Amino acid sequence: MTTQVELLLSGSVARILLRGEKGIQILSAETRQRLLAVVEEVATADCSVIVFAAEGRTFIAGASIDELRTQDEQSALHDSRFGQRLMSAIESLPQTTVAAIHGACAGGGTELVLACDLRFAAEGAKIGLPETSIGVLPGWGGTVRATQLLGAAVARRLILTGELVSADEALRIGLVDAVFPSEKFAEEVEVRVAQILTRGPQARRRVKHLLQQHAADGVNLAARYDAEARAFAECYRTGEPHEGMSAFLEKRPPQWTN
Repeated sequence: MTTQVELLLSGSVARILLRGEKGIQILSAETRQRLLAVVEEVATADCSVIVFAAEGRTFIAGASIDELRTQDEQSALHDSRFGQRLMSAIESLPQTTVAAIHGACAGGGTELVLACDLRFAAEGAKIGLPETSIGVLPGWGGTVRATQLLGAAVARRLILTGELVSADEALRIGLVDAVFPSEKFAEEVEVRVAQILTRGPQARRRVKHLLQQHAADGVNLAARYDAEARAFAECYRTGEPHEGMSAFLEKRPPQWTN
């Protein structure tokens, strides 16, 4: 499936819009390349707020299973490091970033929203990190950011169980900042964006930078991301990704061996 990435600029607000075939957004390698180019472009744009949004059945369904199942340990390591680069570029944007999660959000999609400053969800949305169900793990910074933002216990639960939690549960555990009725979701997001715009843009940029420094104080993030990338790649040494992804595509339970 092909997912298009479009940058829409309107005054102080930029929107990065994803549109996939049949309304399903997939972060294929090509889409990630395009998304990184858009993120790098918008970083220097004359805007104050950036909204990540999508159209159709999902917000972002995750990576391409077809691509993941063809990888070996070396290509998986490269994939992980590029995904980390993309999510770090989103996290490092100087503008205030908002994830508008109108529908299901899984895997790489959740890794993307973890890299945003604010996360708003519609009532019917489901959100999670289900990578272990196909024999891998969140490898685009997800293990690091989930632990930082949610705490070790919640990150452990989400990643080990691979469950997609409801929007209300996501709000309870701090995975999203607000939940709005589905029929009013777009309108409510715009209200929050307008509210953000009433705050000083330079003050917001400075406080964002300062809070990132506080979060990283005394933490070797480079070492954490490297460990995550290597663990993601090592999954391919076990053979589990092939079985997990084959089972997913064939709509059957995976046959794991301990």
